[in-house]
Amino acid sequence: MPFSFQELFDNSWGILLAVLFFGGSIFVHELGHFLAARWRGLKVERFSIGMGPRVFGWTGKDGVDYRVSLLPLGGYVALPQMADMSAVEGATEEGAERLPPISYADKMWVAVAGAVFNVLFALGLALILWKAGQPVQDGTQDTVVGHVEPAIGAGGPLADLGAARTVPGPAAAAGLLPGDKILSIDGASVSNWQQVTEAVLLGKLRDEAGAPLCRLRVRRGEAELELTAKPELVPSNSQTTDRIRVLGMQPRSAVILGAPMANSPAAKAGLREGDRVVSVDGAVVHGPESFRQLLRSEAPGPRRLVVVRDGAEQSLAVEPVPVLRTNPVVALTHGDAGEHRVVLIPVPVEGQEGRVRLVVHSATGPAEVTEALRLGAVLDKANGREIVALRSVDDLVAAAAPDGRDFQVFWRRGAEEGNVTLRAASVRVIQPAPIPSIGADIRTATLLVHRNPLEQAGQALRSTLATLDRLVDRDSNIQLNQLMGAIGIAKMYVNLSDDFRLVLWFSVVININLAILNLLPIPVLDGGHMLQATVERLMGRSLPTRLVVWTQYTFVALLMGLMAYVLLNDVRRCSGDGDARLRNELIQRHVVRPVEFK
Repeated sequence: MPFSFQELFDNSWGILLAVLFFGGSIFVHELGHFLAARWRGLKVERFSIGMGPRVFGWTGKDGVDYRVSLLPLGGYVALPQMADMSAVEGATEEGAERLPPISYADKMWVAVAGAVFNVLFALGLALILWKAGQPVQDGTQDTVVGHVEPAIGAGGPLADLGAARTVPGPAAAAGLLPGDKILSIDGASVSNWQQVTEAVLLGKLRDEAGAPLCRLRVRRGEAELELTAKPELVPSNSQTTDRIRVLGMQPRSAVILGAPMANSPAAKAGLREGDRVVSVDGAVVHGPESFRQLLRSEAPGPRRLVVVRDGAEQSLAVEPVPVLRTNPVVALTHGDAGEHRVVLIPVPVEGQEGRVRLVVHSATGPAEVTEALRLGAVLDKANGREIVALRSVDDLVAAAAPDGRDFQVFWRRGAEEGNVTLRAASVRVIQPAPIPSIGADIRTATLLVHRNPLEQAGQALRSTLATLDRLVDRDSNIQLNQLMGAIGIAKMYVNLSDDFRLVLWFSVVININLAILNLLPIPVLDGGHMLQATVERLMGRSLPTRLVVWTQYTFVALLMGLMAYVLLNDVRRCSGDGDARLRNELIQRHVVRPVEFK
């Protein structure tokens, strides 16, 4: 099972950014508690980044044990006068009973200070980002639809070949069209594509049968329409049960041509790098997919492209030519209704020209099938027939029963080998069809947006609160297993490390998240301390020590269990990301063909 942890270790800059900004966010939070405790005259015993046993540190002249602890699960400031936190922080030298009591105001100021410092840190980072500008894809600052997927599924070259299992696109089925402007989703107004995406993901409407539902209000021309779509629940990772609501639509964006290839139709027509395509045969181009679909029109002859060059429109005639963009693949369809599929990629045998092995790209079906035919497995035999490298595809086709009977395949993967039976299986070699091409890559523009700090923090706050609300809403599809832990956060920093401005944006979101989560009224968290202090003030006396201690221990166990669960899903998600990367490499190396014009 390939892990993508290697990506983490291969990117030292990304890891450094994760340590500086995520570790820095934890440090800032604990610094808030520390400074507030000093201001209010509380006893401070320890200042720890991380939990568990001490790894290294020092004792300051103020008597505080400053340390870095083993488990990267947050941090703490040991304050015996606040509450008995020995379940989390370990025993203190001086119990609260031997120290002078502190006031309600002391407790509230110290407890809230961590969240306040995270918000201040977020605003400081947002101030830098406001000046520098946040890079966003062209078109995402509006809600105009650029492309509506007729079908959704695995996508990419396999979908073009018909080797990927797809379902009708929910947005297309609902009647959404390119050029429609989305005004609201489920009654909530939207003003940019990020809000559109979040509204779909966090949706909680369902129909009478319990299936996800989404209500769209759109503007088409001068009219406003109400559309009802049924989002598809699509797995977002091969190793987890993560499933997200998808409508199958993309924002409108500019289509900018790259440098035309030599001898290509684009070069012959006089198209240049940087030309922005606005229409094809009079039809407006709403984005890359819109442009490709217009080029695929069955009408013969050249297409009339209107492009913008140096601020002026030009009309050019270009005649696309059919090119083969992919090599054949093999699909094993199985299941009583043919609902499952095993996709095999013919991979050349190194050093043996003309010979190929059938390598598993992906498999769906019962657990015994998906476990056996994992990514990278090689088929050696089918229904008793050897599959040889010289004619592997022909051998597999010959081994298949014409009436779709059960099909036994023998596989090997490294030192492992075995066999598995596919029910009611059939074999299909999927030959690619030529696709019209003009021989120029399509680029999308990136814009810089300058949002003020309050706007940035406000968006992060709304997203965090909406996600928390959906976690406890049975009608939503947001679940605990979709939360991101320390590993997932580090991986996000690695993924964003190429652009420091995106690192700043993510850090703003992380700090707002930390502030909100720590203020939840749950024992062990800052909000729990504030709740306890408020209850004691209203009662006029302290809560029983035994009750407080057992409550702390109970919620420590629950919190640690939740952290372990989230980290486990982080590991699974990393493994799934590694699978996706290797599958993509398999396609790029052995399915996608280089395009040449002679």
